[in-house]
Amino acid sequence: MMVQKYLNLTNGLEYLNEVGEYKVIRIQSTLCEAKCWDKLINDLDYNFLLDLAQGNTVEIYDTSSKKNMSRALYQGVEFIRYVLLRRWFDSKPYEIPAIVNGHNVTEYFETEYKKLSKDTKKKLDYIKKFVTGHGIYIKRICKKSFYDGKYEYFRELLVS
Repeated sequence: MMVQKYLNLTNGLEYLNEVGEYKVIRIQSTLCEAKCWDKLINDLDYNFLLDLAQGNTVEIYDTSSKKNMSRALYQGVEFIRYVLLRRWFDSKPYEIPAIVNGHNVTEYFETEYKKLSKDTKKKLDYIKKFVTGHGIYIKRICKKSFYDGKYEYFRELLVS
């Protein structure tokens, strides 16, 4: 299996000069805050999903201006992991406890999983045909942001 590195847009770009080869993804903290779980899953990039389906370890890099870990990583990635295990491996809720900030949120995530739209499930089921791995392997890497909201910095970083 391979390790695939993903920088979470936008602040994850702070890792640009540290990670070598990378792909990008956008897991929005605002969707987590607003509890827009269906949109969070439906917006996931197909390359990202295919990497996970093939059993690759996916490292997601992000930064946070206030906490040790961004909401996208500690809450969003946990929901993504939960949903993919449920959908692709037919795991039962009690087999995959979901933990966010030390709290067991499995019951809540299961309720939200059941609310996923037909289109979102269809997208996940399409990728399920390519599942060759035996689990979902995601590593979350986060550091404090020095450039939160400074889009000019990120633009310059991308062209250098």
